[in-house]
Amino acid sequence: MNPIVYHHGPEETAVHRTTGRVVKLDLRNLEQPETYEVLDPSYHCRSCLAGDQLSPSLVNLTNLRYLDVSVNNFSGIRIPTFLGLLKDLRYLNLSDAGFVGEVPRHLGNLSHLRYLDIGFSSSNYIPIDNNLTSNDVGWVAKLSSLETLSLSRVDLSGAQDGFRIINMLPLLKTLDLENCRLVVPHLLHVNFASLSSLKLGFNQFLNPTLPPWLRNLTGLQDLDLSYNNLDDKVHDTFRQMTSLANLDLGRNHFDTSTLRSICNISSLTSLDMSDNELQGSIPSEIGQFPQLTVLKLSKNRLNDTTPSSLWQLTKLQGLYIGANALTGELSEHHFAKLKELKRLDISDNLFSLHVSSSWVPPFQLQYIWMGSVKIGPRFPNWLRTQKEIVELNMYNASISDAIPGWFGVLSNDTGGIILSGNKLEGSLNSFISVADVDKKFVQMWYLLLNHNHFTGSIPEELCKLRTLIYLDLSNNHLSGRIPLCLGNLRYLSFLHLGSNSLYGQIPGSLGNLGELISLQLSKNRFDGKLPPSMQNLKRLQFLDLGENRIADTIPAWIGERLSDLEFLTLQSNNFHGGISNTLCQLPYLQVLNLAHNDLSGSIPHCFKNFTAMESTKPGTFQFSKSSYLDPLLRNFKAGIELEYLKNVEYVKSISLSGNNLVGEIPDEIMGLVGLQNLNLSKNHLNGRIPKNIGNLKQLETLDLSMNELRGEIPPSLSSIYPLSSLNLSYNKLSGPIPSGNQLQTLNDPSIYEGNIGLCGKPLLNSCPANESPTENGPVLDDKGHSEFDFSWFYAGFGPGFSVGVVGVVGILQFKQSWRYALFRCVENGYDRIWVMIGLKTSRLRRNFH
Repeated sequence: MNPIVYHHGPEETAVHRTTGRVVKLDLRNLEQPETYEVLDPSYHCRSCLAGDQLSPSLVNLTNLRYLDVSVNNFSGIRIPTFLGLLKDLRYLNLSDAGFVGEVPRHLGNLSHLRYLDIGFSSSNYIPIDNNLTSNDVGWVAKLSSLETLSLSRVDLSGAQDGFRIINMLPLLKTLDLENCRLVVPHLLHVNFASLSSLKLGFNQFLNPTLPPWLRNLTGLQDLDLSYNNLDDKVHDTFRQMTSLANLDLGRNHFDTSTLRSICNISSLTSLDMSDNELQGSIPSEIGQFPQLTVLKLSKNRLNDTTPSSLWQLTKLQGLYIGANALTGELSEHHFAKLKELKRLDISDNLFSLHVSSSWVPPFQLQYIWMGSVKIGPRFPNWLRTQKEIVELNMYNASISDAIPGWFGVLSNDTGGIILSGNKLEGSLNSFISVADVDKKFVQMWYLLLNHNHFTGSIPEELCKLRTLIYLDLSNNHLSGRIPLCLGNLRYLSFLHLGSNSLYGQIPGSLGNLGELISLQLSKNRFDGKLPPSMQNLKRLQFLDLGENRIADTIPAWIGERLSDLEFLTLQSNNFHGGISNTLCQLPYLQVLNLAHNDLSGSIPHCFKNFTAMESTKPGTFQFSKSSYLDPLLRNFKAGIELEYLKNVEYVKSISLSGNNLVGEIPDEIMGLVGLQNLNLSKNHLNGRIPKNIGNLKQLETLDLSMNELRGEIPPSLSSIYPLSSLNLSYNKLSGPIPSGNQLQTLNDPSIYEGNIGLCGKPLLNSCPANESPTENGPVLDDKGHSEFDFSWFYAGFGPGFSVGVVGVVGILQFKQSWRYALFRCVENGYDRIWVMIGLKTSRLRRNFH
C-alpha cells in the first residue's frame, strides 16, 4: 500500500495566514458505520486512512502544531519514531488508530506538547484493537507542558514507577490511564493537584483503601476508579470534592456509608456505584442530587422499598437499580416526575408494576429492562406510547397474553427484544407480520422469545432480521420445519430452537452460518442424517442435538473440522456404529454426551486427548464475556435459560450410557482429572474398574451400573471427596466394599445391589472374617468351596422340594455353605430378571422417542 501523507475530504488542513505554512493537519476519521457493518468480520472502513507506513515526509512540516490521525486503521504498524522531530507540536492524537508495539520514547522530544492521546476509546465505533505497550514511561517526564494525557488501554504493566513518573507533570488537567494494568502506589501526595479529570479504572492499587492524596484534588469534575477492588474505611474522601460532576466507583467494595457521604455533593450529574457492597435501604439522602442525570446502583444487596426521594430526581435520564432485593409495588405516581428518563433498569428485584391500562408515561424510554418484575397478566398497554425503544427486556414478567396488534409501533432502531419466560401465546407469524420487519426491525441484534407458549411454524419473515446475533425460540410449541432461509443470517452466533416439535431433516443451509458459536436443536423430532455442510461451522463451541430421531454414524468431520467444540451432546438419538477416534481431535471438549444411542465397539483409548478435561480450570464458553450480550447477562443468571448456562464454563462430563459398548474401561480416562461426571452405565463393559479411579478427584457423580464389570471395587474410590452420587449396581463385582472417607456417607444399599459377590456395609451380608478382595475367579465360601461345587444342589433342589422342604430348611440352619449357595442362586436369578427388564425398557423407550 502507498504511504499516506494527507487525505482530502471532511478532514482539515490549516495554513498559517502570514507564512503560508501548514500548522494543522486533521485527518481524524469521522465515519460511524451501521451496526450490522461493524458486526461483519469482513467489514473495512471505507473512509479510514490505512497503509504500511506514515510518510517520513511529514517531518518537512516543521511548523506543524496540530496533528490528528485518530480513528483510522494503521493496524500492524508501529508509531513512527520520526514524529519526535515535529518539535513544534502542541497537539498529537494517535488514538484508536490501530498502532501496535512499544510506544517510542522519541515522543519525549515534543517538549511543547499540551495534548497527547495514544489510547483506545471503548466508545470507538471502528473495531480496531489497541496493542500498544510502554515498559518505560520515562519519556513522559520530559513533557512538562502537558495538560492532557491519555494512555487508555496502553499496557503499562512493565513500567516500573510509571505512576510516580506521570505524577511529575504539574500542569496536567486531564489524565486517562484506564485499563493500563498499572500498579498505583500508595503515595502521600501528588503534583498534579490541578486535575479536573482523572480515570484510573481497571488497574491495581497496592493499597485497597482509597489513597489520601485524592482528598487534595478538590477541583476534580470527573473521577473514574471503577474495577479496582477499593474501599473507603474513613467515608470522607469525597466530602471536599464539591466540583465533582461524574463519579464512577463501580465494581469495588464501597458500602452504604460511602454512598451517604457522597450524597452531600450536590454538583453530581452522574454516579455509578454498581456492583459494590451496598446493603440495606437506599438512603433517603439520595434525593439531594438536583442535577443528577444518571444513577447506577445495580448489582448490590439493597433491599426494602425505594425511598420517595429517589423519584424526585426530575433530571434523571438513566436509572439503574436492577439485581438487588428491592421490594414494593411501583405505580404511576412513582414515575410522574421522571419526564427526562431514557433508560430504566429495575430488573431482578421483588417489584411489581401496577399501572392502569390507560396510563401514558411522561417519558419516552429507549432502554427498558424490567426482567423478573411482575407486570402481567396482560401485555403492558403503556408500551404502545413508547416510540423510541431500542431494547426491551421483560423476561419472566408473569405475562399470560397474546402479542397485541399494536406491537409493531416500536422504532426503526430496535436493537433487541427479550420476552423469555412468560406465557405468551399465539403464532409467531402474527408477531412478525405485525412488527413489519421490512421497516422496523432490520437492525435487530437479538430476539429471545424462549420459554413461552407460541405455536405454529417459524415464519420465514424472521430471515429479514439480517443483523441478528442471537435467536432463541426454544421451549415453545412450535412445529414444522426450519426455514431454509435462516442460513442467510450471516451474523448469527447463537441459534436455539430446542424443546419444540420441529421435524424433518436439519437443513444444510445452516452450514452457511459461519459465525455460529452455539447451535441448540435438542428435544425436537429431527430425523435423517446430519448435513455435511455443518462441517463449515468452524467457530462452533456448543452443539446440542440431543433427544431427536437422527439416524447416522458420528461423522468424522465433527472431530476433524469443528476443532473449537467444547460441548457435544448427541444423546437419545439413533446414532450407530463405533465412536470415531476423530472425536479425540477436540482438545477443548468439556462435555461429551453420547448416551442412549445404538453405538457399539469399545471406548477409544485416545479420550486422553481431551485436554480440557485434564484441567480444573474453566473453559472459554462464557456468555457473560460476549460484549454484545451484556444486556442479557442477568437473563441467564435468572435461571430461565437452558440448564447448561449456569456456570457452564466449569462443567466437565462424559456420558456414554445406554449403548452397546464392549471391552474394558480405558485406564486413559483416569487421567482426565477435571471430570465431574462419568456415566458409562447400561452397556456391556467388562473387566475391572481401573484401580487408579481415585485420580478423578473432582468427580461428583459416577455411574457404572448395568454392565459386566468384575473383580473388586478399588479402594482408591473412597478418596474422591466430592463424590455425592454413585451407582455400581448390576455388575459382577465381588469382595468387600471399601470403607472410609466419602464412601461412608453413601450408605444406600441400592448402589451395590445386583453384585452377588459383594459384602460389607451398607449391604446386609457381612464379609467373612479376614476376607480379602477377590479376583476374577469364582467366589469361595468360608470352607474354600466354589459356588460351582453346588451345581448338584441346584439340580436336586426342585424335584425334592415338596417332600424334603422341612428337612432342607433344617439342614440350612447348620450348613453355612448351603445357605450361601441358596441365597446366591435366588439373588442371581433376581438380578438377571431385572437386567433384562431394564434393557427391554431402555430399548422400548428409545424406539418410542
